[in-house]
Amino acid sequence: MIKILLVGEVLNHRSFNGANKALPVLASCLHNAGFTQVVQLDLERPDISMNDVLHEVTDADLVVFSGCMTPQLPEIDRDTLIVSDRLRQLNRSHVPIIVGGYAAKAIADIAKITPWITAFADGEGEEMILEIAKSVDSSTFSHDTQIQGLAFIDDNGKFHHSLATRVSNFDDIDQNFGLVHIPEVHDMNIFKSNDGKQLKTAQLFTQKGCPWRCGFCNKSNESSQVFRLSSESFRRQLRQLKQQGYAAVYLDVDTFTVHDKAFRQEAEILHQEGFVWGSNTRIDQIDLEQMLYMVQHNCVYMFFGVEHTMPEVMLAVGKFNGSLQSQMKQALAYPQQVEQVFQEMAKAGLPSSYFVILGLPKAKLGESSYEPTTFEDDMTTIRFGVEKCDPDFLNFNMLRFMPGSVAADVPNHPAYSCVRPSGGQPITAGYFLPRAAEYFGYDVPENHGVYRLCESVGRNQPTTTAMNAVRVYETIHDT
Repeated sequence: MIKILLVGEVLNHRSFNGANKALPVLASCLHNAGFTQVVQLDLERPDISMNDVLHEVTDADLVVFSGCMTPQLPEIDRDTLIVSDRLRQLNRSHVPIIVGGYAAKAIADIAKITPWITAFADGEGEEMILEIAKSVDSSTFSHDTQIQGLAFIDDNGKFHHSLATRVSNFDDIDQNFGLVHIPEVHDMNIFKSNDGKQLKTAQLFTQKGCPWRCGFCNKSNESSQVFRLSSESFRRQLRQLKQQGYAAVYLDVDTFTVHDKAFRQEAEILHQEGFVWGSNTRIDQIDLEQMLYMVQHNCVYMFFGVEHTMPEVMLAVGKFNGSLQSQMKQALAYPQQVEQVFQEMAKAGLPSSYFVILGLPKAKLGESSYEPTTFEDDMTTIRFGVEKCDPDFLNFNMLRFMPGSVAADVPNHPAYSCVRPSGGQPITAGYFLPRAAEYFGYDVPENHGVYRLCESVGRNQPTTTAMNAVRVYETIHDT
């Protein structure tokens, strides 16, 4: 039986707490398929370091850096090279090193200059990891493999890429299989007991897919079909978590209320199993009656992004579905909808967070063109939130171009190109890795330290050209 090493990289700049779910999910898939010699090494654990990884690779047959995010590419680049050097010292250079997660999006440039990474795994890994493991186990894994989802450079220097198909049935996966709880990383301060003590927090996904394609979201180029976890599997996993001392659950899904009947059933199960919980949805997919139902069933947190309130911005970023006429109608109604939902949050007793994205593009109404939002545009949205919505929290983000999103991927995008550092050219993974950006001559904006106030923007992240350090400071100062 082959030994498989799953490595989770450190996330230096995080907007919110949470676990690297890829490690237990992939380990569970492998275990279910008979691959029981799987070691999970999450480098965010205080008791785990690269020395532990180097120790385990001495007899590993496959090394997978799992659940990697694009902003982690500098750390991934460094640590995969360390692993590769160690394998070479052991005369085991044949052992594949795979990198999976959103970090594998738009990866062609990095793949060309990173020969020590065997392949990148793009898309959902639950089925792909089994194909890779079977191939390694049968000694047939090579650059010529046809495994769906692998991206790599072949021996002739040609880049190959495919996207793994979405997994429609994930009922048999234990999403917390072998997970070692890290309180300072996994627990979320939105979940507290009545006496103010932090509750042990788990994450679960009960659905995959989002019917909307907001251009700034790194899931906007994925399938819009929604697949759901069965009630039986959900209840079984909650009971396992309860036995392990968990008291709170964050449902890490895109739009919790996308199906009314399904969300009510999940809320009821969470209540029956004795958990407090929270999740995410859209402002145009929730109302007071639904909020009250959630609160009655132990919901203490529900997040949704406002992004902006100007109709011109909402049209430019692709916030809504439907015909242009329908989108315009939704955009014009949006500010009133935002105000109403925040008022209803207060009535329901749910804490509210007014989340704004700075530096978005906006449509020139009456023209077929776009331009960057101005300082006053953003301040108008912020003032609207403070004065009309009276939120408990105010959150700023800056438009960041994440590979996998419409904003980053689409060449000459009519709206996003006017605020994209690369103009009409796509933003690729190489923009996030300094040595790649230097090699290919990419113009990456230098992110001032004040940008960290905008949801932990790191220094190697391509951000909107509409913003600069002075504008960020003045936005915060004038709020």
